[in-house]
Amino acid sequence: MESIRPETTDPIPLRAARPQFGTILLRFVGILAVAIAVLAFLYSR
Repeated sequence: MESIRPETTDPIPLRAARPQFGTILLRFVGILAVAIAVLAFLYSR
């Protein structure tokens, strides 16, 4: 049985670093604010 080897001996790259916590928090707060605004608009009608 023939073994399959990569052409280069470079290490396998790790997964991309997770986004910073501040970015995740900013997105969450932004989406939450939009959702509250939409719900308040629908409720006021």
